Amino acid sequence: MSQTLTIDWRHVRTNRKLFTTSIYSPGSPILLPNGARIFNRLVEFLRRQYVRYGFDEVITPTIYKKALWRKSGHLDNYSDDMYTVTSTSPSRSDSATAGDEEDEYGLKPMNCPGHCLIFASQRRSYRHLPIRYADFSPLHRNEISGALSGLTRVRRFHQDDGHIFCRPIQIEEEIRKTLDFVRVVYSTFKLGTYRLALSTRPADHYIGTAEEWEGAENALKRALDASGQEWTVNEGDGAFYGPKIDIILRDSDGKEHQTATIQLDFQLPKRFDLGYSAPAPEFERRGEITNDPDKLAEFGLVTPVLIHRAVLGSVERLMALLIEHYDGKWPFWLNPRQVIIVTVNNSEQVVGLARSAQDILLGRDGRANGPVVDPSQLTVDIDDSRRSLPQKVREAKSKGYSVIVTVGPKQVPKGTITVDISGTESAKAPQKQEMREMTPIELLCLLRTRANSYHPSDPPPDYETAAAEHGPATAPVPPSQARRPPPPPGALLDLPILKYMRTHRVILASASPRRRALLSQLGLPRLEVRASSKPENLSKSDLGPWEYVAATAAQKALDVYAAAVEEAASLQSQPLPPAPASSDNSGADPAANVDLDAERARKDPDLVIAADTVIVTRDGAILEKPSSEAAHGKMLRHLRDTRAHRVLTAVCAVAPRADAQHPGYAMASHVEETKVLFARETDGVPDDVIDAYVRTREGVDKAGGYAVQGLAGALLVEKVDGAVDNVIGLPVRKCLQLCEKVIFRQNEESEGEEEEDE
Repeated sequence: MSQTLTIDWRHVRTNRKLFTTSIYSPGSPILLPNGARIFNRLVEFLRRQYVRYGFDEVITPTIYKKALWRKSGHLDNYSDDMYTVTSTSPSRSDSATAGDEEDEYGLKPMNCPGHCLIFASQRRSYRHLPIRYADFSPLHRNEISGALSGLTRVRRFHQDDGHIFCRPIQIEEEIRKTLDFVRVVYSTFKLGTYRLALSTRPADHYIGTAEEWEGAENALKRALDASGQEWTVNEGDGAFYGPKIDIILRDSDGKEHQTATIQLDFQLPKRFDLGYSAPAPEFERRGEITNDPDKLAEFGLVTPVLIHRAVLGSVERLMALLIEHYDGKWPFWLNPRQVIIVTVNNSEQVVGLARSAQDILLGRDGRANGPVVDPSQLTVDIDDSRRSLPQKVREAKSKGYSVIVTVGPKQVPKGTITVDISGTESAKAPQKQEMREMTPIELLCLLRTRANSYHPSDPPPDYETAAAEHGPATAPVPPSQARRPPPPPGALLDLPILKYMRTHRVILASASPRRRALLSQLGLPRLEVRASSKPENLSKSDLGPWEYVAATAAQKALDVYAAAVEEAASLQSQPLPPAPASSDNSGADPAANVDLDAERARKDPDLVIAADTVIVTRDGAILEKPSSEAAHGKMLRHLRDTRAHRVLTAVCAVAPRADAQHPGYAMASHVEETKVLFARETDGVPDDVIDAYVRTREGVDKAGGYAVQGLAGALLVEKVDGAVDNVIGLPVRKCLQLCEKVIFRQNEESEGEEEEDE
């Protein structure tokens, strides 16, 4: 986060006009229009992400009877932090007895009991799970008055509260998705690094048995290990109903703030007698799978597992961190002061054009006597005061407006406006004034695109246009058509792991043709190729080269493994398609007349292999992949001129666990380093050779990569100190060792490689 002074909330309240407070409601910030805009945009951003992560929003009461809090355990374990609500009118009592507990209510400090009531309101089947509820309703917690501070420590706040009711077998997958949700959100805000902490069972004030807590903590540990991120343990800091994963951010003053949280709860569903119907209930409770038809014929009620999650945590607290982090230089989509229209003079025609432009930008330019049907949700102000134009512009910039629109008498006949959008650029880049003349409609289209992208300060590189100049890219070849005929038997290496890979379903989680060629040469003609759909957006600076490349390979392997398992499950309920027509299958067994590729797709993968390669410069930084043709040539010239670099390739192998009592997957990974010495310009690699290569078909195809293989390697690489196949993109020998490990030696300890079991 930016190194600024500790935030002064009095300055924020007075100058930025985001919120205020009142002695009549201490600890309850009152959001002013600017603050409400930020709050609403944060909430709307989360709502859009709920579409991807499968959450349904609900609205629940603010107060519940005391009996509910007793049932949930909050009254015994959390009463000091709760507010009690009673009526002062006996005539409105719920009970005939004065002072009866039936008349006592509590302001909710959490949403989980209310969401349990929603789950219990209907009969549930295992087919319905996971069920994910989200809730933004306000919460109240009775914080000590001396601890109250601005937006960071309050009594009334809003949480992006979510609860996932899932099967025991779904726990780790749901936690993995939630950690991915956190990563996506926090990378959007660019708040910097955060750390993960596992909080375990408190010494006292907890519900459930020690054995139940141990099982819950182990499930969270496996999910944290699978995340590929470092994590620590906070002994005894768990919630009273279960352990949790806390996401902790550090502000510019060095103080840490717990924002997001993921909590695992086996207790609350039991207290509310929640259940769902499932076959083989004993296996279901243990998170195990059975194919025994007698067991599957038996149905029974199983208690779901509850996962509490909050990605933003307290919205108010996150606002405080964002206020300090951005220091008035908000990204356009989050800026409470997005657009201001300043007039050159206050003549009727100029002010009229300014008002008309404002209506168009706000989306209220429809019929005056009808409803607003397409509001833009932008914030557009007007300054038509009698001051000079330079004064208005200076004030607009000092207030932090992203876009400054100028309207003068010369534009009235054309109906155009002059726009300065330099305020929408990244604060890290030099902001050059960029004046454009356009119509209000054109500006509206531009601003809507920027507001909806969530990354207006860092627009994505547009290399597709550059690549298109060199001809259309070839369409991807389906795996079934890309397979080569099997090589002669004498060319096959007689190794146990290769024998296994030839007879089982093996997937290469990479679109690289060279990695596929290396494995195919080992006699794997039925190798499937399936690239990961997950973007490679881990932080290079936070993780460092070794951890970054290892985490990226693991992410690819797990993403493809999970997708293949999900696809296989969905295909099992569908009939097998017939095999393609053949001229020599007359008289063949009709039972064998099925599509073998389709049959393999119905089976879970037996092995998934993934790899990722980066180039590390002499100063230890990861060389960024080029985003344009010009950047591609610049990168190759940099490699040539600086000569010595390191190539890191991470390989990851994933296979299902062989022990049926402990379902999940085994994963092993390794990072191979090779020192590469690139040729000099005098060795035959002048600029025109590099430029010619970039314009080739391979050059365009490799624009997203490093281009040290193939023709580029032949042109650029002078000497390799280490494994040559590592430079090509897959250290084959180490790859086979990892495959052997996850297939044949899952329970053995090993050195020199990283291993995870889930």
